[in-house]
Amino acid sequence: MARRLNTVIIVPHSKAKFLKFSFSTRTGYLAVLAVVVAVALSTVAIVYTGNAVSRRAEVRRLKTENQQLHDVNKHLEVTIAQVQKHLDEFEERTSRLALAAGMEGAGEAPEQSGESGARAGRGGPYDRVPETPKQIRTQEEWIAKRLDLVESSLGARDKALASTPTVTPVMGVITDGFGRRKDPFTGRWAMHRGLDIAARRGTVVEAPADGVVTFVGRDGGFGKVVKISHGFGFTTVFGHLSSMSVSTGDEVHRGDKIGAVGSTGRSTGPHLHYEVHVDGRAVNPLYYILNAF
Repeated sequence: MARRLNTVIIVPHSKAKFLKFSFSTRTGYLAVLAVVVAVALSTVAIVYTGNAVSRRAEVRRLKTENQQLHDVNKHLEVTIAQVQKHLDEFEERTSRLALAAGMEGAGEAPEQSGESGARAGRGGPYDRVPETPKQIRTQEEWIAKRLDLVESSLGARDKALASTPTVTPVMGVITDGFGRRKDPFTGRWAMHRGLDIAARRGTVVEAPADGVVTFVGRDGGFGKVVKISHGFGFTTVFGHLSSMSVSTGDEVHRGDKIGAVGSTGRSTGPHLHYEVHVDGRAVNPLYYILNAF
């Protein structure tokens, strides 16, 4: 049987001569298959090449990012070291301030877990190991709390000192002290619960400490009187005044004018009767006066 042939004729428009190709059906199938395989292989090659280029670009990007992260980590290490150094300095200063404020356990450092738990103040060498962010934050919080306590303690101590009647309310001569004495009017022995400080009439009387005025007015034999509550159990009384410069409820500070020396009430001459009470009990004012006598 004769082999079946297929003929393809190509007729160009610009030329009279035409091209003629004859091929069998089997050859045509093989040619089409070859074209399909070639296209498939070309597609695979293009895809693979594209993926390879993409992977190379991704590798370059990752290398760049890794280098950047490496640089950031180095900078972070330096920063953490600097922060740790400052925290250690603050911790030491806080402990010294706490000791100065009279706080117990002032040198105890914050509790930490892990091998880095060994801290100053617990005995043994102080071997600093690389801190974690959590440990640094723990130390930071301890310092902040300790500083708050120190500030509170020092503030309370300052307030207590400001509220203690440590200065004389008027400069003069003590004519009668604290204790039993003969009453100048009756001649009988009686308890004198304060100091009598002689001074010229009109001499300024000053508050010996910070406080709040609780009484202004006349009080029997003491004549014109001012009373001040200073807190912390302290109360002071000023008698025989010629005038009063404050009103009940006024806040006063050490050195503020509260009145003037006089001779009102049962008095033998111009002087200030000055009393100090601690928790409601009269005590010798000389125990607290630091600037005179």
